[in-house]
Amino acid sequence: MQTPWVPSLRIAVLGPLDVTVDGVAVDLGPKKQRAVLGVLAALAPAPVSVERLVDEIWGDGGPANPLRSLQVYVSSLRSALGEYGDRLVTEGRAYRLLVGEEHGVEVDAETFSRLVAEAAAEPDPARAAEQAEQALALWCGDEAWQDLRDLPVIGPVVVALEAERLAAAAVRARSLLALGRHRELVPWLEPLVEQHPLHEELRGHLMLALHRSDRQADALAVYAAGRETKADETGLDPGEDLQRLQAAILGDDPALRVEDVELRSRRHLPAPVTALVGREPEIATLTAMLRDPAHRLLTLTGPGGIGKTRLGIASAHALAADHPDGVWFVALDALHDHRLVAGAVADTLGVEVAGSDMTGALSSYLRDRRLLLVLDNFEQVDDAAPLVAELLAAAPGLRVLVTSRVPLRVYGERVMPIEPLAPTDAVPLFVERARAVDHRFDADPDVVAELCEQLDRIPLAIELVAARTDELPLEVLQKQLANRQALDLAADGPRDRTSRQRTLRDAIAWSVALLPDALAQGFARLGIFDGGFSADAAEAVAGVSASDLVTLVRASLVVRTEDRYRVLETIREYAVEQLGPDTDEVADRHATWFLDFLVGTEGNQGTVHAWVALVHPDRANLRVAAARLAATADRDDPRGSRLLRMSPSLGRYLYHAGPGSEDVEWLLRALELAPDADPHTRGQTSYALAICRAEQGLTDEAIRHCRTAYDLLMSTGDSLWGARALNSLAGIVHDDGRVAEAAPLMDESIALRRGLPELSMAIPLSNRARNAIQLGDTAKARECLAEVLEIAADDALEVAVAELLLADAALADGDEAETVDRVTRATDALLELQHHAFRLMEALETFAALAVRRGRAALAATLIAAADRAYVDEGSVMVPADVMQRAERTGAAIAALPDAERRAAEERGASLGLQAAVQLARAELVGPA
Repeated sequence: MQTPWVPSLRIAVLGPLDVTVDGVAVDLGPKKQRAVLGVLAALAPAPVSVERLVDEIWGDGGPANPLRSLQVYVSSLRSALGEYGDRLVTEGRAYRLLVGEEHGVEVDAETFSRLVAEAAAEPDPARAAEQAEQALALWCGDEAWQDLRDLPVIGPVVVALEAERLAAAAVRARSLLALGRHRELVPWLEPLVEQHPLHEELRGHLMLALHRSDRQADALAVYAAGRETKADETGLDPGEDLQRLQAAILGDDPALRVEDVELRSRRHLPAPVTALVGREPEIATLTAMLRDPAHRLLTLTGPGGIGKTRLGIASAHALAADHPDGVWFVALDALHDHRLVAGAVADTLGVEVAGSDMTGALSSYLRDRRLLLVLDNFEQVDDAAPLVAELLAAAPGLRVLVTSRVPLRVYGERVMPIEPLAPTDAVPLFVERARAVDHRFDADPDVVAELCEQLDRIPLAIELVAARTDELPLEVLQKQLANRQALDLAADGPRDRTSRQRTLRDAIAWSVALLPDALAQGFARLGIFDGGFSADAAEAVAGVSASDLVTLVRASLVVRTEDRYRVLETIREYAVEQLGPDTDEVADRHATWFLDFLVGTEGNQGTVHAWVALVHPDRANLRVAAARLAATADRDDPRGSRLLRMSPSLGRYLYHAGPGSEDVEWLLRALELAPDADPHTRGQTSYALAICRAEQGLTDEAIRHCRTAYDLLMSTGDSLWGARALNSLAGIVHDDGRVAEAAPLMDESIALRRGLPELSMAIPLSNRARNAIQLGDTAKARECLAEVLEIAADDALEVAVAELLLADAALADGDEAETVDRVTRATDALLELQHHAFRLMEALETFAALAVRRGRAALAATLIAAADRAYVDEGSVMVPADVMQRAERTGAAIAALPDAERRAAEERGASLGLQAAVQLARAELVGPA
């Protein structure tokens, strides 16, 4: 916009013709004389010939000597203009009015046109509105050239000015809408639209202003009136823009909404440089809680870098409508004395304190106001908590949102721990920040997701590491994170952040520095735990008591989940750094405690499933302990005896929890490190290794370890475990498809167990029955299963397994009725029990064989495909013996199906879940043959 200037001679035509010289009105004389100046002003700065002037002023009815009259009028005008009369110059047979800043002469119409053009081109809505308002303020009446409109030259000029006036009005309306000033726009626009009913842009602006003022019905009525007027006067429908706007208003399109400027003015919050990614559920929860009258003090807690400040600002932003006196952000990170907090709040609110009673002045100021205070980084001024309580008590309309690594612990406080980002939000945050440093960044979302998991999905860590993607490939970042270099990768943050936010290490150190020295040392020792720990383990290994854990949870350095605790991996890395020379001692205590825990709890939990459930949360700690025991095996006497002592229990736990795990290798490592250790413990370890290897499909190795285990256990007089090893050996040989070879081993195992009342006979008898069925000896199978039903009558699972095997025996004997009865009873029980997927898969095999017997090979193909899907879902494969039985019972019939029919049946089965497949089999096959 041009620099404003003050004209010496001002000619106003936006209304009646009016002239001032240095602010003093000029008498222009009679109408004809005024008309002369008007024509010259309308055509300025162009020269106007005397002939044109005569024609404009008098037309065909002029005086006898119009030239003489014209000379008189010009002379009189010059006299009236005084020292500025020379701006009206003669050029041959023409006159010219000199205008512009260099001549000190302004015609308001020219200024108006310039302002309108500038406003239309201005991208800033606030500046555009100001320019449009300046232009419209130049008008002194409803019409331009009010007293000279009969002059021929004025008509087109007036039309152009009116068009520009409407354009200026449209610019102002458009700008005020963008600024959220829609409520003040409505009363100004309504008469304009009434005066110009066919001006669709103004009508659209009025509709939008009404809609944003929550007057949707009125907005639609304005559209309907415009449609009717246009139809009456032109026979046309409203334009496409207006029709689209009406449709958007009807649908309450969110894109139409712009926040009210008054509401916007309530926000006294920092403007984040980057957009907040995710956190919608947390914001919704926070705003709902703070709108509840019962929750006037809410504290957001969490570790450094979790995003408490960003979340607090976003929530306060959303709460502006609830607080007429504003939402205010008070940064406390630069304060180190709690006595300064009241002053910081007063400075933010603009409260002038006359005396020394800062708290009293604040209380008085807040008493009748409804506002929200966001107190950020309260942890280092924690002793100011009573001040917050006092202000809340004095001001019923006050709400306080605190961000802190520790709660305030005052009456009425509601604490909301902030969790790491959801996986669905962590990946977009990483990608967005990575593209900020390299717009070409593009990576597999699964790789990014894995990397975010390594960073505990902490926003600060994600942002800092993502900023390194222009330097290091993702695979390098992943490798460094796997080697616990997260703190080094997240160590080069933006220079404009506070020191505590510049690196992840600084953010964590900030929290640790607030702890007493003894507790800071205990926190460092907690870094030895991997994947979490119990309160008992923390006390024994790290010397951290239950009350210390409460303090660390409050400090957001430890996370509590029910009865367990965990240090986030990035924070744990920092803790390990602080251990220094104490690392070995703490690692030894950790290994010893978990050795005693694993061995000491086995057999004391009622059932093996209860024991596995107890141990399972510490699986990662067991791995760390095993590694430490292996690394220090040379200290043992005999060598490696502590890891070997741990191994039988570890192996039995792994057999139930995940026999395919690479952790099974610790059993082999234990045997290698302790060749001279206790043979009984070596036998138990060999047995545990054998059953895990069998589950891994390494049958020959499993058989070898099983035989070794049996020999060692029997040689040490342990018939109980020897019997178990023999039973497993027989089962492994059977599963390998060596069915006939397995039978005598099973008989030997059963005979051994009959002298050991401590051991159940149900499992070996069921195994022998399965073996007998596959050998075609159904009489032997029924004999074994009859004993199982007698001794295991109260064990629902064992009875169900026996019924299922009897169904297989009946099917082999050709008794379909008994097959249906047995398999129905078995599946009734299995469907009610949990965690017995493999038995249901065996039931599907029986149902498939029954379907083949009834000539329904396509149904058999469906059930077999469903069983195969279940094997995949469970991460398992069929053993060779079962593969042989399936081929014998159903293979030929399914292979004989036409290709298209078989594919369709298999596709159907592959789409079924395990229980749905069993229910299908029952629906199709249970009933009369």
